[in-house]
Amino acid sequence: MRLSGNILRKFTGPGIFLGLIVWIITGCSTSECYDNQNSLPLAGFYSSQEVPAAITIDSITILGVGAPGDSILQDSVRSISEVYLPFRIDQESTTYAIYYLQGILGQWGIHDIITFNYEIVPMFVSAACGTVYYYKMKSIDYTTNIIDSVTCPTGEITNANVENLKIYFRVSE
Repeated sequence: MRLSGNILRKFTGPGIFLGLIVWIITGCSTSECYDNQNSLPLAGFYSSQEVPAAITIDSITILGVGAPGDSILQDSVRSISEVYLPFRIDQESTTYAIYYLQGILGQWGIHDIITFNYEIVPMFVSAACGTVYYYKMKSIDYTTNIIDSVTCPTGEITNANVENLKIYFRVSE
C-alpha cells in the first residue's frame, strides 16, 4: 500500500499536467464544427430574357424592411451580381426593398419589395456544434417594377455554401 502511495504522489503532478495536455489537444482537433453553421441565403441576379444569364446590377440600395437596428445591406452599390439576404429567425417572413438609383429610376424613386415567407426548421448538428436553422420556403411575394420573378430552386435554404435564391430582372439591351 505504501509503495502505490509513493508512486501516486510522484506522478500526480506530471500525470495531471500530461492528461490535461492530451485532453486539450484531442478536444481541439475535431473538425466537427469547421463546416458552415449559418443558413445565409445567397441571391444571384439574372436577366429575365428567354435564356437567363447572370447579370451585374449598377447603383442599387438594399434595405431590410422592418428589421431591428441597421437594415441597410447594400448602400449605393455599383456593380453587384449577388447578395447575401439574411432571414429573421424570430419571424416566419423577411422583407427587403431594392431601390434603383441609376438615372430616371432613381429620380422617380422606383423600387421593388421582396417578401420571403418560410418555415423555420431547427436542425441538430451535434453536441459540440449545437443547432443550425434551415428555412423551408412557403412562398415569395414581390413587386414587379424592375423585377420579373424571384425563385428558390431547391425550396429551402440550408447551410450549404451555394446560391439559394435567383432574382430575375427585366433588362434592356
